[in-house]
Amino acid sequence: MSEPIRIAITFKLSPEHVRQIEAVDPRIRVVDFPVEVLRPDLSVPEEERARAKQALAEVDVIFGPNSIPPEFVDAAPGLKWFQVINAGVDRMAEQGLLGRDFVVTNVSGLAAVPIAEYVIGTMLMLCKGLHTSVRDQLEHKWNFRFTAELKGQTIGIAGMGAIGRETARRARAFGMRVVASRRTVAPGQVDEDCDLLLPYSELDTLLAESDYLVLCVPLTAETTGLIGAAELAKMRPTASIINIARGAVIDQDALIRALKDGTIAGAALDVTDPEPLPPESELWDLPNVIITPHISGAVERYGTRATELFVGNLRRYVAGEALENVVDPVLAY
Repeated sequence: MSEPIRIAITFKLSPEHVRQIEAVDPRIRVVDFPVEVLRPDLSVPEEERARAKQALAEVDVIFGPNSIPPEFVDAAPGLKWFQVINAGVDRMAEQGLLGRDFVVTNVSGLAAVPIAEYVIGTMLMLCKGLHTSVRDQLEHKWNFRFTAELKGQTIGIAGMGAIGRETARRARAFGMRVVASRRTVAPGQVDEDCDLLLPYSELDTLLAESDYLVLCVPLTAETTGLIGAAELAKMRPTASIINIARGAVIDQDALIRALKDGTIAGAALDVTDPEPLPPESELWDLPNVIITPHISGAVERYGTRATELFVGNLRRYVAGEALENVVDPVLAY
């Protein structure tokens, strides 16, 4: 590579982080991209959109979120690599941006620890009824009751990737039995971080054995609607679901019915379908539900961590080496 390496950063990043990117190689040029044009809450004048597209005309690399509209990717005909700042690339898959003539990499694993901590936190809330205590406090109620414990219970982890693994390790520390699933599992394959490893095809076993079912799968055509009425009916009435994947992994109407009629005991939802969750949704007021606004992976210093990962990959890129976290355009993760 002797030509300039032009990079467009399509989200707000601090000047210090930009300098770290520029310091990787003297050939790097960070183009002036007006990130405001990508804000979904703004009506952007056409001349501003045109200016943004012009900035992308000669870029080699884009570093930004997976929510970029296709029209801006189309404006970069020479794009060779898109480093996404998210772990999931389901939006890009929906827009037909995977499988084009550029490599897509994600930040898989970047937020695995904080998301696993979120899972343990909400699991403890459900186990101890702390969400009920918060509601009682607001109503000035002294509602004494006995509570359960996590020790000896089974956590079922659908998706034994980076997040699933960090969750499994923490659940083990609480004395829980860990059953986990992966897309494919070889006959007799074991995993040191779980007691039972299952392929996705044995979802029924995972459902039946879980006291807490944690959804960590990427959103793909295969996992959309993974948990519907039939699947919920196979769970224990004392079981709860924790979803940190994507809202569309669950049939939300079926989930509401199951929560209301006692098919399952509770749910902690960091993701919903749609997002934000509409104010009229019944989920807000169900006493056995914890709702959070997609914050499980919104860890402090996220931009710093994403930049560190990008800089490492950028060094590989300029050296002509294989990139890390390359997304499979067929599997969409």
